[in-house]
Amino acid sequence: MRILRRMAVAVVLLGTLLPVVCTGQSVTGSIAVGGSARVKGPATVNGTLSVDGHVYANGPLTAAWFASPGRGYPPPMERSLLKVFHGPLTVQGSMVVHGDLYVDGPLTVNGPLEAGGGIDANGPMVERHAR
Repeated sequence: MRILRRMAVAVVLLGTLLPVVCTGQSVTGSIAVGGSARVKGPATVNGTLSVDGHVYANGPLTAAWFASPGRGYPPPMERSLLKVFHGPLTVQGSMVVHGDLYVDGPLTVNGPLEAGGGIDANGPMVERHAR
């Protein structure tokens, strides 16, 4: 019984001493990445996100599950990268796509959007530039 009390005290002390790392992030769905993702600002996915290439977003990427590359996803073919977003996608900043991008919902990019392939969105696509 003493050991359990000591463990509980240690857990409480560790929780108060360690800084909170993930403040401001929310869990809204699942995410799987079969390539790489670089995030420097808010990007929210309401649903499933599947990426077989590179994603560049200016904000933190939030999701309930983040898979490592190769976990059920084959490596992307060269020049045939596929990005699939189920739900609305909002990118704060510039977005670069090196392949095809499919969005099941509206796509909003608050900054320039560059694509080396096709973009197909099931909803409105809005690209906003600062004036």
